[in-house]
Amino acid sequence: MKQLIILIISLVTVSGLTAQDVTIQKLDSKINNVSVFLNKAQITRTKKVVIPKGESEIRFVNLSPFINPKSIQVTAPGQLMILSVDHELNYKNKAKKPPKLKALETQYQKLTDDIKLAQTHLDITREQIDFLQKNKAIGGKNQPLSVAAVKSMGDYYAKQLAALKLKTLKQEKALEGLQKKQKSLRKELQKYADLKVFPSGEIVIKLSCPQSFTTSFTLKYNVDNATWFPSYTIRMNDINKPLAVTYKANVSQNTQVDWDKVHLTFSSANPSLSNDVPKLIPYRLGFGTMPPVYGTKVKEVTGYVYDASDNSPLPGVNIVVKGTSIGTSTDFDGKYHLVLPNLESPVIVFSYLGYKQQERIANQSPINVWLTPDEAILQSVVVTALGGSKHRRHLSGKIRGEKIESAPDRLPQSNKPNKNIAIPVERINHQTSLSFKINRPYTIKSEHKVKVIPIKNFDMPADYEYVSVPKVNPNAILIAYVKDWDKYDLLSGESNVFIEGTSVGKTLLDTQTANDTLQISLGVDNGIQITRKLENKFTGRKFIGSKRTEMRHWKITVKNNKNQPVNIKVHDQVPVSVRNDVTVEVIEKSGGKINSETGEVIWRLQLQPGEKKILNLKYAVKLPKYDQLIIE
Repeated sequence: MKQLIILIISLVTVSGLTAQDVTIQKLDSKINNVSVFLNKAQITRTKKVVIPKGESEIRFVNLSPFINPKSIQVTAPGQLMILSVDHELNYKNKAKKPPKLKALETQYQKLTDDIKLAQTHLDITREQIDFLQKNKAIGGKNQPLSVAAVKSMGDYYAKQLAALKLKTLKQEKALEGLQKKQKSLRKELQKYADLKVFPSGEIVIKLSCPQSFTTSFTLKYNVDNATWFPSYTIRMNDINKPLAVTYKANVSQNTQVDWDKVHLTFSSANPSLSNDVPKLIPYRLGFGTMPPVYGTKVKEVTGYVYDASDNSPLPGVNIVVKGTSIGTSTDFDGKYHLVLPNLESPVIVFSYLGYKQQERIANQSPINVWLTPDEAILQSVVVTALGGSKHRRHLSGKIRGEKIESAPDRLPQSNKPNKNIAIPVERINHQTSLSFKINRPYTIKSEHKVKVIPIKNFDMPADYEYVSVPKVNPNAILIAYVKDWDKYDLLSGESNVFIEGTSVGKTLLDTQTANDTLQISLGVDNGIQITRKLENKFTGRKFIGSKRTEMRHWKITVKNNKNQPVNIKVHDQVPVSVRNDVTVEVIEKSGGKINSETGEVIWRLQLQPGEKKILNLKYAVKLPKYDQLIIE
């Protein structure tokens, strides 16, 4: 037995010595590069490390808690063997609260205590009033009171009641003031709400090395709660000159780690509104059919996003059209505005750190959303902090990170006139995506704010034409037609439009549905006047046998009030019969071209300054005498 005890002690001692031989290094590292995708980001860190001989462990600490363990890549040159890579969450080392947050929390707690105290004093005063009112009866049933006694008691009651009422008003006013301060402070605290919950992430690398040497580790991994979406500014100063375009990236991240002076790459991996050109719906005649109705499709959506727990607005909520690169975010008051692409049923996705994601079909406006806190995240923090298992990703064997190199592909010189490049940028083409590498460091704080980074400025040649569908909208909309648009690396996104230095609103660059030519709606030009009028003196009925004829005459007047010539395309329509006993005859169309299948009539006009042209559209509908068809 004695020998067995000695053997066990020896084994424990040897085991302890072996454990002590494993060197553990905890390392802070710097983020060098960030590739931002439409809904996440890839982080690249590098760190020089002295590797001891034998087995050792390296811990990269103070990382984001939102790392995808499956995405971790580790590379290090030299004769070493990576035994495993683990991802852990350190709940003892939660994200540090900034001093301002601590001060706000202290102030908020004091306000909460002051409100409770003020409410208590108010309740006491109200109870005093209630007690006084319930005991205002004086004297007994068999005890007559003198006039002096009654007067004295009445004066006392009135004096006490008045004092208590005035006291109540002061207390209510003070309480209301405290509650307003608390509400305002809650908005400030909302900016830092995520810092209260999440732990820090760690990546643990176990390795073996035959001899000590110094090497450089490169660490790559994907994180959630990072996004970017493209937007543009388009300026048109002269219809004889190209469009001046500013290409911008709107980036935000709430990974719980600031990106300090990092090199950014924006990748497209993983876009109408009131100035969009309307489309005519075929006007088909038949029993019980109605003329087409226009203006029912939602072109843009606005609204507010609130916290469902207390109805407070949420700033910085990420809002995107599902399956596109079109997006926006809420302002400080929780308000947003989003232009919709020409999709049948676009879906809007609302996402916010620490809240459950919501999807809404964009079939109306406004759309207000109440986001619910994600209890699963909070529960996970509580359970693990009380001793639950850590999040761990274990990878055995020698691991090499995949290295993808892309040669710089500058835009053709013809697309980059002087003052074109806002900042140094490289275009990188991949098999299924497009990236922009920004060759200048930027700092992106972990917060609910969008930072706008200009990617490039360039001139984009375009052909211009005014288009009008006066039956739906009597305005002339300026359209730019861009050929070979794909060489400008455009992605679907919103654009602010300026015509001759004046802001005319927003439009949408919809590259998803564009063909060889990209059509961009630049907005309404009030310099062209258009009217559409039914000429009653040419409208009438003729009865011939069992048939009757309904005649219509529409007069369209187009006038160019601008000081330069313009080209304009005007759309209208005639009905199309779907019955054998109903026929439509076009009597006059002023040179317009008609589509016999849809009934759409198109005129292409060139108007000199001050010139006016009149377009006549006359048609006759022959139908059975007693049929009741609705004819415009």
